[in-house]
Amino acid sequence: MRISATVPLWRFLLACCIGAGLVAIHATGTAALDAAEQPEVVNIWPGAAPGTEDWNFPEYIGKNSVTNVTVPTLTVYRPPAIEANGTAVIVAPGGAFQGLAIKVETEPTVQWLTARGITAFALKYRVRVNAAAQPQAGEDFDERAQALEAGRAIAVADGLQAMRYLRANAAKFNIDPDRIGMMGYSAGAMLTMGVVMEGEAGERPDFAASIYGAMQGDSPPSDGPPLFIVHAQDDRAVPVEESINIYSNWIAAGLPVELHIFEQGGHGFGANLRDQPTDLWLSAFDAWLRLHNWTENNPSDRK
Repeated sequence: MRISATVPLWRFLLACCIGAGLVAIHATGTAALDAAEQPEVVNIWPGAAPGTEDWNFPEYIGKNSVTNVTVPTLTVYRPPAIEANGTAVIVAPGGAFQGLAIKVETEPTVQWLTARGITAFALKYRVRVNAAAQPQAGEDFDERAQALEAGRAIAVADGLQAMRYLRANAAKFNIDPDRIGMMGYSAGAMLTMGVVMEGEAGERPDFAASIYGAMQGDSPPSDGPPLFIVHAQDDRAVPVEESINIYSNWIAAGLPVELHIFEQGGHGFGANLRDQPTDLWLSAFDAWLRLHNWTENNPSDRK
């Protein structure tokens, strides 16, 4: 990453995911639902996820977030069969690679997607609380990103595996293997951009969305996917310049990209209405998806 900003970093992410008062409840789904109503959950790795075989601590869930995730999964949210259009989107929440902001970011997003005929897959990627990666006074964004790199690399590995898994099992979920997108918030957006930048052609999503995120590197693949970007100018956790940097690199590479910067909205606004200008971003996202025909059945002219 090329742009630094001397601002307080990742505080809102950590407050959401760690300071919410995590309690020792194993995350097996929403307790209020009957087993028959629970969405399908699939492990994305055939065995233990590589590189963290020694992670044997219990998973914890709080009011709004989950942490200490050792088994990465996809939770499947299907639209009504008559409305399904074959498009799929993997949703990656944020949380500074130490927690997952599921309540604010994942849950409303998968509901929004399925209402448009899109099959949504909530990615629960590996994270753990890491005392050595806590914010330090005076750190700029590049320094924070470096401290979180080990967690980012593990998350990107899960994102790549999620893409491979869905492409290999597209028929099982009644989705088109050439219509799989990925979107992420904050750390989840960094995961998404890592999959786009580091994945091989068959591992990259067909379209992607980075919501108050950042990326490493400045040379997108020549066949990089169409990209949708959202940020707030007053974001004190991830500087808005990070999204401008992504946009500039997509433009320089001649790739399709759309950027929305709102004057106010802060960090972590997710897909919830908060009486802020950022409440409008989903309307813009809807228009962008329609522009590229991702919400259409059997599109004949996907841009």
